[in-house]
Amino acid sequence: MPRSPALLMIDRTIKNANMVRKTLWLLLLIPSLTGCGFLFVDGPPVGWESVEDPSELEAVALMTPCTSGKTLIYMDAALAAIYALGFSAVAFDDDWYYDAKTEGLLYTGLFSGTFSLAAVTGNRRVNECAAFNAHVYQQLRNSAEGDDNR
Repeated sequence: MPRSPALLMIDRTIKNANMVRKTLWLLLLIPSLTGCGFLFVDGPPVGWESVEDPSELEAVALMTPCTSGKTLIYMDAALAAIYALGFSAVAFDDDWYYDAKTEGLLYTGLFSGTFSLAAVTGNRRVNECAAFNAHVYQQLRNSAEGDDNR
């Protein structure tokens, strides 16, 4: 017996909804598996300390912007703390079997360490960005004051 067009449409809608649901889960899962401090936080350009010309320094700042917000770092730190708590829970729980406990300690320790390193690296990059921006503004202020005195 052939299926009615209405049933075919319902089946198609359910399949599409399942695909959308799986895609949303992937989109939510991927950022939680990566260290945002590694991937999305940009530090200042290499060698910016040696640039003395204010206009060149301004051009470098405009061409290679760096990250100044710490939201992603806080996310990394929070995930590191969650995995560290998970590590502690696994370590002190005697109900785990030997292999499962070893595996749980390995994964939670690895993720906690990775997110901690991402948070520290991202924080270093943001702090270097703040120093870079302060240096750029100071150089521009000094050059503007020098132009006013002429």
